[in-house]
Amino acid sequence: MTQAQDYPVVVLLVDDQAIVGEAVRRALADDSDIRLHYCSDPRTAMARAMELSPTVILQDLNMPDVDGLVMVNQFRTNPATRNVPVIVL
Repeated sequence: MTQAQDYPVVVLLVDDQAIVGEAVRRALADDSDIRLHYCSDPRTAMARAMELSPTVILQDLNMPDVDGLVMVNQFRTNPATRNVPVIVL
């Protein structure tokens, strides 16, 4: 039988506010099968997504210098992230 820990959920959180990163980290802290990765610089989010192959991407909509909807479009047009669910916060 396969255990949940055998297939961890990899969450990439993209948000320029560290307090949001900390809040999400605390909310998920008790879930041992979830690995949270926080990216504070949206300009590096695609590279982090390529590196991590996340199960889901959580991202802020309003970030300095980056339009959140443009970022969603970038995730959708990249073959490596095209099918990764993106939840805009």
